[in-house]
Amino acid sequence: MKKIIFISLIFLIIGCVYAEDFSKVTVNGNEFEIPNQYSLGDKQKNGYVYHDLRTFAILCVDDYIISNYGGYYKISDSVSDLSIDSRPARLLTVYNTYISKNVSYLYFPVNQSVYCICFQGNDVNASISHIVESAPASDMTSDSFYGILSEAYGQHEDRAYLDRVSTDYSNSVSQKNQHDTHSNNQLITWYLLTHGGR
Repeated sequence: MKKIIFISLIFLIIGCVYAEDFSKVTVNGNEFEIPNQYSLGDKQKNGYVYHDLRTFAILCVDDYIISNYGGYYKISDSVSDLSIDSRPARLLTVYNTYISKNVSYLYFPVNQSVYCICFQGNDVNASISHIVESAPASDMTSDSFYGILSEAYGQHEDRAYLDRVSTDYSNSVSQKNQHDTHSNNQLITWYLLTHGGR
């Protein structure tokens, strides 16, 4: 009997220690367990940020997945697809020269949304895995999830192309207008010189 009480006490202590290692935050209606070291962050409309995006954040990126995922994918130093607790995930890692450290962006599905955990480092440790595992499940298949990310990157590239074309066209029109103004000035000067006040 003493042995059972002792074992129960050990499990209770381990459970309490484990429970104290994580805090709960809600992002866009979904609850996550995060390491206590990040518990004093700020709740925002579609995210939770501790200090800044280079330190730690959980974001629901549905409204801006094209600029968020597309932008980070374009500059990423490494990309890897993972499975965390049978859930598809994609890890993008970028060396941030401002802080001289790697910053990673882990994308994964929650319900019908795409979330991103931003954190320092270049590997998914047990704490980051726990955040994903604590999130509500998603019935999104791997193909659907990776398809959403691929489409977001494609649209990001399309927008970048259109921006370049628009800038090139604007520069061309500006140069043409400068040329037209110069030509018009020459024409007026010629007319005044050749028709001299008639």
